[in-house]
Amino acid sequence: MKTARALLALALLAAAPTPAAPTSVAAPSFDDLVARAESVVVARVVSVTSSWVPSRSGRAIVTDVIFAIDRTLKGPTYVQRSLEFLGGTVGDDTLHVWGMPTFHVGDRDVLFVSDTGRPASPLVGFMYGRFRVVRDTRTDIDMVRTHDGRPLGGLDEVGNAQPPARVAPARPLTLDDFVRAVDAKVRLLERGK
Repeated sequence: MKTARALLALALLAAAPTPAAPTSVAAPSFDDLVARAESVVVARVVSVTSSWVPSRSGRAIVTDVIFAIDRTLKGPTYVQRSLEFLGGTVGDDTLHVWGMPTFHVGDRDVLFVSDTGRPASPLVGFMYGRFRVVRDTRTDIDMVRTHDGRPLGGLDEVGNAQPPARVAPARPLTLDDFVRAVDAKVRLLERGK
């Protein structure tokens, strides 16, 4: 337990812009996510591996997640892509970083990636740059959910850190709807260059 607390403190210090600043993540809007992402992909997790790595403060745990890319909506096209996230578990030692998404083999997501250098999280806005893809068993249609599993009713809900009342949206966004919205925004950004 002592080791886990020490590692958490180390992670917070490594992720903070100044040594005394607390870690906080502002929820980006849909427009911000698309604009700030170097790439946007629909991807499936094929491997999750945590390991110790050297850091400015000694050692830290990172988790390497390998994704099979189903579709690229923005940026370079890859068949597979590996992204490194600060935190994870190696043996009895766990490094938990608030706001860091956790992945499991088989997860399917829309990811907004801004992998510059060696950031704590390669996703725009940490967990806010991940949208879960869940198959609706009644309709056999892929639906989009927020990082914490809430159905996404519309693009105006993106960036809303406070979940709306626990009422399900009348019509949650399908993956196809979400992909079309990302495509349209990417085309608009490209025209503006």
